[in-house]
Parts: sequence; structure tokens; C-alpha cells
Amino acid sequence: MASGRDFLTIADLVAMPHLALQLVGGAGGLENAVLWTHTSELVDPGPWLEGGELLIVNGFGIPEDPAGQVSYLASLAQHRLAGIAISVRAPELSTEMLDEADRLSFPVLRIPREIPFIELSYLVANASDRSARSRLARHLQIFETLQLRNSRDGDTVAIYSELERLSGYRLAVVSPTGRPLLPEWPWVPSAESLDWLANGSSELQVIEGGFVVPLLVGDRVTAYLIGKEHPEAAPAGLAALQHVATLAALDAIDDQRRREAMHRKGGELLAGLLDENAALSDAEDRLADFGLVSTRGLRVLAVADRTADVATEIGMRDWLVDHDLPHLLLKQGVLLALVDAAESDLRRLAAEVGVRVGASSRFTELSELPRMRRQATWSLGLAVDSAESGAFLAEEELGFAQWLNPDVETIRQLTVRTLQTLLDREGEDQADLLNTLVVYFRHQGRVRPAAAELFVHEHTLSYRLKRIEKLTGRDLRSYRDAFELWLAVAALPLLDERDRNR
Repeated sequence: MASGRDFLTIADLVAMPHLALQLVGGAGGLENAVLWTHTSELVDPGPWLEGGELLIVNGFGIPEDPAGQVSYLASLAQHRLAGIAISVRAPELSTEMLDEADRLSFPVLRIPREIPFIELSYLVANASDRSARSRLARHLQIFETLQLRNSRDGDTVAIYSELERLSGYRLAVVSPTGRPLLPEWPWVPSAESLDWLANGSSELQVIEGGFVVPLLVGDRVTAYLIGKEHPEAAPAGLAALQHVATLAALDAIDDQRRREAMHRKGGELLAGLLDENAALSDAEDRLADFGLVSTRGLRVLAVADRTADVATEIGMRDWLVDHDLPHLLLKQGVLLALVDAAESDLRRLAAEVGVRVGASSRFTELSELPRMRRQATWSLGLAVDSAESGAFLAEEELGFAQWLNPDVETIRQLTVRTLQTLLDREGEDQADLLNTLVVYFRHQGRVRPAAAELFVHEHTLSYRLKRIEKLTGRDLRSYRDAFELWLAVAALPLLDERDRNR
């Protein structure tokens, strides 16, 4: 062992003649520090280790096929073990596995049959005794630092700065969307380090240069503690990081309590606003407390999922908070929300939370809120009929959901939009197609009497109807499409010559 070191390296072990260890792969990792030894025949022992161990195995957990051996080795390297020492009882090590060891600089050692595993363990333990005592002292100091959280003088920056010094890790506490959970401690790793967030895992994650520890409140992951090794610090290991997670979990609980308190207040406010007899004199000021400004344009959302349980409501709340979207939420039959959000936000919300969303048009007058609730609920009916989660916006291709707005000018505009391709026809062609629709609906979609009134053959009427379907992109066999066309035809008298000749 080199002078001044309190641990052995792989090179030290290979150099001891009485051990007769044979390096068969991964020579680039000879200087890896061996902080401890561990024996395991699991197929994936990595999650039970914290890094720096020499794994000693008979080889029962090593797959026999080359692809399996490569995957096994890559998993060990990912957990930053010092290396692996394998008994001669193990299956034959493939060329592919040894090539992977060289690529990863992950040492693979062969152990002669006559060398007991315990001898290796004693050697490493004796050499690492001082290191182990140092690590234990750091763990105790971490626990002492945790006590500062409830002291009068403790503050977030001072506590986490000290924990970084003791643990040897750069620390971050983030929400499941990668946002900093603690305003006073805003550091988060680079975006590339947060790719793993997409899977929402509740398992310990190993990332480049560190670990991610999930923080649970009840049975839900509400935050993650990220520990990234300092380039010039000696990390105290995964166990130290898990001690730090004890504190971070308390901060996650406090954050959930704050969110729940605001959630309750917001629900009470939204319930009052939805009352059609409510006084709205101070509503603007109360909405401003939640970041909502009606003059910017708000939407009412109606939300449902297949289970419609409380987890949906919490998931919605946390997603909106984590994305800094002002909102109020209220469970009233369905889950209702008042939000200031772009269309793209609503589509991401539906996809990532896994819900169906019906959204009203944007509005600026709070007196419109009860009517917009009906519009959102109507849109939700269309969303629920959809095969997949999604957001259905009243002002988009939702057909008759848009007609819930009784404003004459709005209906005129909708009529033009719905019949635009027919209005674009000229002269007799336009008149024939529009008149065909009028007569067709007058006769409740019956071809024979409609053809008789139009003085055309039934085949001619069917041909015109197919042209109308092609031009408008609507199917007359669909109740929704037919209903929308019927509403547009009924509103034809609202159009002027400018609309018919645009």
C-alpha cells in the first residue's frame, strides 16, 4: 500500500504474490480504490452497494451468454464498484465481456481456487480501517447537522452547505419535473443530468458521477435528492447521501403541506366564483393572490381520468405548481380548474398527468365564469369519448361545443368557418350546395322526400351530399358532424353578402 493512503487499490491486490490474483480485463482501472469487499451471487447486486467495493463472487449470478455477461458487467460499472473478483467456478468469461471491461476500465480478476474469500476481505478491511472510521465520523456529523433543521438558528442555505461539505456531494432537491423544490436552495444539475426524470422512478438511480434518491410522502414520489460528486472532494458514499435524504424528505413533506394549504384556499375561492349569485367586487384582488389576472384571459378546465380518485387531483396540482402555472382547483362532480395556461401547456398536462381535459374558450369577464364552466364540461364530454388522454379546446375542432357561446357575432363567425368551403363556391354551385343542406336537414336526413323537393334524382342528391362531406371535411353519418352543419345552416340568415362572397 502506498505511503499515506488508508485504502488499497486493485493494483495493490494484484501485486501481492500470495493472492495470485490474475487481471483478465479492465486494466485501465488498476488504480481504483478498494474501500470494502462484498460477496453476492445476485444477478444485479449493484442497488445493494454504494460504490468502491470489490465484488467477490463464485459466479452463480453471471449469465452464460455473452450479451448477458456484458449487461451484468455494465451494471456493476454503473454503480462505480472498484472491480470484480471471480472464482474459477464461474462460467467461461466471454471475449465480449472482457472487451467491455477494457472499454469501461472496470477490473476483472480471477481468484485461484485455493484462496479463501475471507483472506481478501481481511486484507481490505484492515487497510481501510482508518478510512472506515473517517466515513463513520462524517455520517455522525451529518446527523448532527440534521438537528439544525429544527433549531432557531438553522436555515436552508447553511444546512445544505454544511451537508455538501460533509458528504462530498453537490446536492439538489428537485420536484419530479426537475424544478428546485427549495427556493432558498435553487441549484439543479444540467438538463442532461435530468433525463432520468422522464420515467418517474421510485427506485434509487445511478447517474454519471452520483446518485438520485427518491423522496416519498406516503406512497408517492414527491421529490428527488440528487448527489453529484465534487471534483475535488472525497464522497462519503451512498449511505451518507441516504442520511441526507432524511432531511430532504422532511423538506418535501413541508412543501406538500404548503401546496395543500394553497390548494384548499384556491378551492374555496373557485367555489365562490362559480356561484352565479356571488358578489365579484373583490374577486380580482383575491385572484391576484394566486397569480391569476382575468384581463390576460383565463380558461375553465373540466378534468377526468379512468379512476377519478384523489391522486388525479394531487397530480394536477403538483404539475401546475411545478410548471409555474397560476390555477385554482375544485372537486365538484368532476375536477374543475381555473387556469392561465397556453394551449401547449394544456396538451402537455393531459399527456403527462394522464387525464382527459375539456377546456373552455379564453375569457376576461369573471361574470362569464359559470357559463364557461358549462362550456368546459361540454368539451369534457368529447374528451371522455376519445380513446386516449388529451385536451379538447372549445375554440378548436370540437364542433358544436363552440356553439355554447350565445353571442351573435361569434355564431356568425362560426357559421362562416363551418361552411367556408361551400361559401367559397360561386354562383349556382354555392346556392345548390347550401340549399341541398337546408332541404336535407328539413327532411331529417331522408333522401327521397329531400330529392323530391329539390326536383332532382336521389342519385344526384347523394352525389351532392358526398361533395358537401368532402368539401367540409365532415361526415353526415356522424351525429356530431351533422349537428354542427345543421347549426350552421340554421344560422345562415345571420350572414350578409360579404360573408357569402368573400
